[in-house]
Amino acid sequence: MGKILVAEDSLIVNQHIKHALESGNHEVISVYSGKEAISAASEEVPDLILMDIMMETNSDGIDAAFEIKQSLDIPIIFLTALTDEPTIEKAKFSLPYGYVVKPFNEAELLSNIDVALYKAQAEKKIKDNSELFQAIINSIDKAIFLLDAEGNIKYTNSVVESITSRSFDQLMDRNINEILSFTDSNGVRQDDIMTMNNDSEKELILGETDKVFGDFYSHKVSLDEEYTLLFFKDITERVRIREANEDMKNRRLLSFIEGQEKERERIARDLHDGVGQIANMIKLAVKKGDSGDNLADMVDQFLDEMRKVTDGLLPTLLSDFPIDVCIKKIVDQANKSSNIQFEFQAEDLPELDMKHKVNIYRISQENISNIIKHSNAKSASIQLYGFDNHIQMTIEDDGDGFEVGDYADNTSHHGIQNMLFRAEVLNAEYNIDAKKGSGTFISLKIPHEKD
Repeated sequence: MGKILVAEDSLIVNQHIKHALESGNHEVISVYSGKEAISAASEEVPDLILMDIMMETNSDGIDAAFEIKQSLDIPIIFLTALTDEPTIEKAKFSLPYGYVVKPFNEAELLSNIDVALYKAQAEKKIKDNSELFQAIINSIDKAIFLLDAEGNIKYTNSVVESITSRSFDQLMDRNINEILSFTDSNGVRQDDIMTMNNDSEKELILGETDKVFGDFYSHKVSLDEEYTLLFFKDITERVRIREANEDMKNRRLLSFIEGQEKERERIARDLHDGVGQIANMIKLAVKKGDSGDNLADMVDQFLDEMRKVTDGLLPTLLSDFPIDVCIKKIVDQANKSSNIQFEFQAEDLPELDMKHKVNIYRISQENISNIIKHSNAKSASIQLYGFDNHIQMTIEDDGDGFEVGDYADNTSHHGIQNMLFRAEVLNAEYNIDAKKGSGTFISLKIPHEKD
């Protein structure tokens, strides 16, 4: 039924016990000293130990029991012919399962052992269940507090210890208001956590500067008395990411606005230096009475300048032609005006609304301009492919490349910022694969359903 270690220095008593236990279908290991008991307990790991309190030395059995208890959770029953209070009191500290007084009755001995084995098995099951429960609770990614009616902490999980930097013993029986301080989503400080409403994104204040954002909720639990279960999920990273995204979006918007202002300045300059000057020349020519070919040439120049300005605002091509035709035109112009060999491919493109056409056109225009100005590339390509639910756009060159982080987060680089802003306007997924000396590859997945 069980493996029993008998530690008794009297050969006769030891053999008597062994015979009695074997008659009860127990496996018996016999030793005759405390040292042997320690060694046998480690090697054999018995279900129970019968330990004589007094063996070779004055306290050999008790000392051996203490040492075994420190390393092995094995139940111990003491055998003793002594019932003096000091000996029994000292033996208590090894937490024995009971005492058998010599001379003993065999039936009583077997009964005590059966009860001790049952108790040990029951306690082990409780311990295993407790450890399993603790493991489950600690695996939950929320801070969990069990509070009594006054708000005193009765239980926590490991997340609480991590957030507060305090051990369970330091938290036990402390009032929750002494440990935590919250502000709600409106920034109002909560003086009594026990009366707080369930809320999202409360701010947990830790010390003077440390703050943690989290979702807070609680509910009442009735056990032997009323308790409150308080849950707090750390969402600081989520809040920081959202704030960073909002900040980045605002910076991109600011950069876009600044780029628009620069574009307005350019248009004003083009109107003044180009269109305005030619218009003045036409005016003077008319006053002088000029006519014929000279006046016609000046009017042609005026119209060319106006066409350049209007193309910079919204190319008339976009209203009249598909997007691939429009991009093909700026690619052809780039091939004529630069030493870079540009290629353009487009297939299966759906019919696009003006928002998609303008933004795809401007992204292409911006990248072609950047490649010409900054890349030192020999060749570059733009590709547009239509799929069932999106358009795939890629822009690639074999130039100098750049460090993405230096540009994506820097609002002074309007070209990259404008492209990213337009990608967000289109709800596009984008990726920039670039590194100094290794060229640049930009891809955009632009949502769009085929008709």
